Amino acid sequence: MTTCDLCGGAERAPFLTKGGLAYLRCTACEFVQADMTAEEFERRNDDEFSASLEEYAAKAEDPRRRRRYRRRLARLAPFKTHGRLVELGASAGAFLLAARESGWRCIGIEPVEACARHARQRHGLDVRACTLEEAELEPESCDVVYAHAVLEHLTSPRRVLAEVARILRPGGALFVDTVNVDSYTFDRVGVGWKLVDPAIHYCLWTPPVLRRALAGAGLQVRRMDSHGVRRRPNAAGRPRGMARVTDELRKLPLSAAARFTLRGESIAALAVRATLGE
Repeated sequence: MTTCDLCGGAERAPFLTKGGLAYLRCTACEFVQADMTAEEFERRNDDEFSASLEEYAAKAEDPRRRRRYRRRLARLAPFKTHGRLVELGASAGAFLLAARESGWRCIGIEPVEACARHARQRHGLDVRACTLEEAELEPESCDVVYAHAVLEHLTSPRRVLAEVARILRPGGALFVDTVNVDSYTFDRVGVGWKLVDPAIHYCLWTPPVLRRALAGAGLQVRRMDSHGVRRRPNAAGRPRGMARVTDELRKLPLSAAARFTLRGESIAALAVRATLGE
């Protein structure tokens, strides 16, 4: 990696090191990227997701996840005109299965062949083992693009967001959520937070950086939310009994504050492609 993917800046400062791998932060726009080539990361990513296929496949059978997906789909329903929804990082097809049941015409983009093949064979879903650019979807052909826990895996989010804007119809919507490195969790846990790891996440986001990236692609942010707080490293495990109750009570003020400060561990944004005159 020689320049910042978002702004093209050449000056980057060390951000953190974990497991012998490093993140660098652009001194111009503060975007954080792993200090490795795209090819090296993509090999790691493919190996990780292929090895975890059984875990991702089980999500389609989880009733709680299905209910969560239906709630998200209900919020996206006002954008349905043509009825086409595209999911980036479709994995083994759990969300697309719920979308199809809700009446959407679905396409999944999943570069990991093992996951895409499972979604096709097990659920009969149209999941393509390629990148969004390689799929060559028609311009202005989609109502919604859905990208849950995807942006942190992209080696060039600038290119992907530009392609999203190209395939969305005017007034169509992109839903994204991703890791928030400007969070109470990162303040308290630091490198002990499993989501901050160059081995699994190529880039890290903050609300201002995400907002600028979406605007740069011609997408207008309609809503941005943040939630989730962790007080202890993932390796510490979850407390049990009264210790868990105490931990939840201690998190409560920060969890409430995160909704206003946008400093929860997850950022979610709904952005819309501008219509004529906007």
